[in-house]
Amino acid sequence: MSSRFTPAALLRDLGVLGRSLIALALLTFAPGAGAAEGEHVRGAVIVKYADGASPSDRASAARSAGIVDRLSVVRGVGARVVRVAGGVDGAVARLNRSPAVEYAEPNYIYRALATPDDPRFHELWGLDNSGQTGGTPGADIGATEGWDLFGLADFPGSGGVKVGIVDTGIDQDHPDLAGRPVDCGGVTSFGINLIVLILLADPTISEGRCGDDNGHGTHVAGTIGAVADNGTGVAGVAFDSPLAVCKALNSSGSGTLEMVANCIDWTHDRGADIISMSLGGPGSQTLAAAVERASENGSLLVAASGNSGNAQLSYPAGYPQVVSVAATDDDDQRASFSTFNASVEVSAPGVDIVSTWHDGGYRTASGTSMATPHAAGVAAQIAGDNPGGGPEAWRATLQAAVDDLGPPGRDPEYGFGRVDLAQAAP
Repeated sequence: MSSRFTPAALLRDLGVLGRSLIALALLTFAPGAGAAEGEHVRGAVIVKYADGASPSDRASAARSAGIVDRLSVVRGVGARVVRVAGGVDGAVARLNRSPAVEYAEPNYIYRALATPDDPRFHELWGLDNSGQTGGTPGADIGATEGWDLFGLADFPGSGGVKVGIVDTGIDQDHPDLAGRPVDCGGVTSFGINLIVLILLADPTISEGRCGDDNGHGTHVAGTIGAVADNGTGVAGVAFDSPLAVCKALNSSGSGTLEMVANCIDWTHDRGADIISMSLGGPGSQTLAAAVERASENGSLLVAASGNSGNAQLSYPAGYPQVVSVAATDDDDQRASFSTFNASVEVSAPGVDIVSTWHDGGYRTASGTSMATPHAAGVAAQIAGDNPGGGPEAWRATLQAAVDDLGPPGRDPEYGFGRVDLAQAAP
């Protein structure tokens, strides 16, 4: 695992109480800013006794609240950090009812947050949900916390692992994707006759042929790798990752089996540690073989579970080597269109997702296609922190780095849960 030193790494290396106290020294914030709702040090309360309260009145209030020890003080404020025997909420309520107490509150935990200056970042509820779309605050992948914990708060433009995207291509001239694709290829023929193919050096994939004439692939690419902190548009989950983009689907968003299989092989051969596939269809031996080859030779494949709204399997997501991704909304509920079955491994935001589009602008889209790049971006950060781990280790970390939304454990609607970048941090 990485040993990079950051304020967040220091917080993790200290005890729970130490994290909260050090965080107060590291951050400048308005009261309560940055605190996860309800997140506080277990068994600890901050109490400030009223001026003039007698020792006996203070002792009575302490007994009523179950205070068993004084842990530390908040210097300059005159408050004490105490340990309580029972629940924190009950102790706080009893203390605040006492005339001997000016106030009492939980010892909240604050965390440094890495927030880029991209002007439309506030629209990306999937990365940082503050309730801006009317949804539930915190129903997101914890991107800002995760970036800080991964040591990415300065938003480096490089250094991440390569992510392959098999889709409709990418708008390489988009201002928010400039320099992101380092490998660009696409299906040689979307209808050219066989004689033309025979004359070409590579009858399957042509270098430089990844222009997006649909928009879907550019949208996916933006969620994964849009440049962060550039004062433009949005930010990708794995903004430090180079992209290997292969155009397998045409202007209508369709492609044949050999097109998809060849693009999986091409992105893998270009060194993609993670391959994102926001597409689906029937299973086949050819597709299974392409998936197996890439997986066995070092790539972790991530694919959309499907938009049928039922239990029908979609491939390549249905193959055991592939992480199948379902979609959630801004209330952390399964999207109505999201396929649910035993193959679903994780879920991710997939409703009304803002990202880059092939006209140089931005568009909102919904689907498990939009959920998949969120999960692929988290997987890329995991792989970047543990480059020697390989697909099995990265996948195990991804499965554990979730908020479990359904019944305990894995379930058909959410898999192991909605991915959370902060929980994936070392």
